[in-house]
Amino acid sequence: MGPHVNPPLPNPRPEDGADPAARASALQDLALQLASRFWALVRSGRAYSVGHVTYTTQLENYLTLLSSALELHGVVTFDVAEGELRVNGEYLSMRANPHKALESLVQEFGARTLDGIEFERGLSLEELETFMGLFLPGERWKGAELIAACDDAGLEHVRALPVQVPAEALGAVDSEELPADIVRNTLVTWRPVLAGARALLEGSALDDGIELRHVKRMIQPLADAVLAGERAIAMLAEVTPRESTWHHAAHTALLAVCVGAKLGLSRHDLADVAVAALLHDAGHGWGDAGEAGTVSHTREGLRRVAWSTTLNSTSLGAMRVALEHHSPALGDPERLPTTLMSQLVSISDAYVTLLAHAESLEAWLSPNSALARVIGPMRGLWHPALTAALVRALGVHPPGQYIELDDGSLARAMGPDADDPERPWIEAVADARGMTVPPADRRALPLPPGRSVARALTRAEWPHQPFTRRAS
Repeated sequence: MGPHVNPPLPNPRPEDGADPAARASALQDLALQLASRFWALVRSGRAYSVGHVTYTTQLENYLTLLSSALELHGVVTFDVAEGELRVNGEYLSMRANPHKALESLVQEFGARTLDGIEFERGLSLEELETFMGLFLPGERWKGAELIAACDDAGLEHVRALPVQVPAEALGAVDSEELPADIVRNTLVTWRPVLAGARALLEGSALDDGIELRHVKRMIQPLADAVLAGERAIAMLAEVTPRESTWHHAAHTALLAVCVGAKLGLSRHDLADVAVAALLHDAGHGWGDAGEAGTVSHTREGLRRVAWSTTLNSTSLGAMRVALEHHSPALGDPERLPTTLMSQLVSISDAYVTLLAHAESLEAWLSPNSALARVIGPMRGLWHPALTAALVRALGVHPPGQYIELDDGSLARAMGPDADDPERPWIEAVADARGMTVPPADRRALPLPPGRSVARALTRAEWPHQPFTRRAS
């Protein structure tokens, strides 16, 4: 499901030739009915349990009203802005009768630390009943826990909306490596992923036992940011040689989510992919060295994931990915991963591994070279659609690659344009005269119209590149 910003609801059955005032009034009537009758469902849920015949009848009646709006518009969103309830982005007029109901509904969303809820065309009575069973006990399910519970229940046409967290002020970021506009939009979701990866793979979480729904809750905002069009892929520009296992896991998860989004995976499936990617190297450091050690650490990863959590579809996927993600590198056709999730994590792991693999900085592969190996000599190891999706996610010039433009200026690629993988967003490094652009003045912007990439710079031609991670 997409971001919860939608055009106003249309008049459910507008009359031909009706004047604008009449249509607006009909719109308000429908929106007020939808909101006030949802509040009635909340109140009734305190008297009748979900599944009671009386409550089921009320849900059926509400679904009939809701379906008339969904049939025309596709999506109906209730959300709160500045303390006021909106329906599909439109504030509701505070008429006397429903005023208290609207205020109460705003309070209910606040008590559950939600921005609101969203319904989508195709909603069934069974889904609505399941959602209300999770929404009503507000003392149990709140905020991210409620969102994770809805995902675990497999709800596709109704969801709770997370509270929108304001972006951090630019002054809070001291990294010269990351362009300020991308930092502003992404660090709020990226930092928890790094912290979570470190706790999982460097701490004792796997030894103490974990519930993967908590991992999913931690990484879901990153998947949501990617689906919303945020340029999180730019964080791959900070991959450095010999990075830690948990940095590698976070970068692999980020790339797997971005590639999965290009393949059209659902929000629920992307969360499972992200969890599996975070845990794909859970056995790293526990196996022997060499090729046999590669087999050993994958089996150890499966064992650690199986031991540390309960058995469900998410943990089964993570176990399979932990076992299979290195199979292509071993060159054994009978061991190649067969599931989409395993192949998706495998190709993402291959790119990030090549990008970070080096015994010295001089031997470090450039992003262009790493991508060329994955989609060139290694391309037969994965389904062809994955290599295409990888290029669409990274761009022809992946994040971190230094390039020369046709006017002689130098820039750093920070991810592709959404519609053209050959045209990266760029961070200017030096102008056409060779004058260096101060780090404080660098911003990631689309490649200007009329400009093109002349060539990718070899590693030896790169400007000075610090390798700190102060923003992490």
